[in-house]
Amino acid sequence: MKFIHLSDIRIGSSSESGTPWENARQTELEGALSRVMDEAVSFDADLVIITGGLFSHVPTTIELDELNGLLSGFPMIDIVIIAGETDQIKKSSPIQSYSWAGNIHYVMSGQPERFVLKNISTEITAASVAAYEQASPQAISEVACRPHPDSQPIKLAVLRWAEDEDVKNSFYGTNISYVAVGSSTPGNRTIAANAHCPGFFEPEAMGDNGSHGMLEGVISESTGLLEKIEFKPMASASYVPLLIKTNAKTTAGELEELVEREIMKRGETNIYRLKITGTRNPEESFDLSKVKAVYRISEILDETEPEYDFRELFAEHPQDMIGFYISRILNNKHEMSPVEKKAMFYGLDALLHTSVKNEE
Repeated sequence: MKFIHLSDIRIGSSSESGTPWENARQTELEGALSRVMDEAVSFDADLVIITGGLFSHVPTTIELDELNGLLSGFPMIDIVIIAGETDQIKKSSPIQSYSWAGNIHYVMSGQPERFVLKNISTEITAASVAAYEQASPQAISEVACRPHPDSQPIKLAVLRWAEDEDVKNSFYGTNISYVAVGSSTPGNRTIAANAHCPGFFEPEAMGDNGSHGMLEGVISESTGLLEKIEFKPMASASYVPLLIKTNAKTTAGELEELVEREIMKRGETNIYRLKITGTRNPEESFDLSKVKAVYRISEILDETEPEYDFRELFAEHPQDMIGFYISRILNNKHEMSPVEKKAMFYGLDALLHTSVKNEE
């Protein structure tokens, strides 16, 4: 039996709200599940498991209709979804009375539910996050391991989030084929030999570095043992820290070209936090507004320092305020912090430009 396990697609997410690429990113997230199902067909999957976080908000009836319409288009694949905290299951939620297609199994109860998928020889025991409450891994394990009149060789446990040690202790020594754990952290991780968490399907904020996607697994129908589990990168974008180093010969135009080249190498759909370090010509200013208007750059940190010839300047200004500033720089006894350096250089730059204006 082949399966796919994913978590936290966050349809309707507005994490990029207010950015020029907000609408494009929203479209990418809305198309994520279509990409998952296309991959499920290519992988010849029998089952897709979504361990919470499908929506970023309480889904409306229209959104549920769209979801049901998409997933019902793959009747040969069973789909198990557990409600996450963002679904906020309440008595008034449209999802409470929604009629799903036959291949969709949506679990809303915070208590363990057990059901059988005979066509793939599989038992599912699952619990969702209902009103921010969920059964413990121990409770889910106990239900999953009870004798069942229609017992199947493949046994899956599906839960939203839990401490890794609780998962290990609760399912150690049981005959559970696979434990699908929802995301409490962005990254993919192995909890135990048969227990895995795929992490967030898409990165959600700067710092969610590394690969994001889903897990593809194979379980033997004869032994009920997990034979294979692999992580498959699927995210449409990544948050990428990009460091660019300049020197005193770097022009503003050259910097623009350099940033563009580096972004093109890494991918135009990625979201960048750009940091520029090194030195620059004191007469050169770096303005990357044109590049920022074209590419997804969330932040630009310019930490370049002007490369002055301090001794030559001191020779020209031995007894004025400029000379005083330079002597402070040259005779400084401790290593200046980046903030102190920047303040010193800004002060010197202001004095030099004031001096030029006075001469004019």
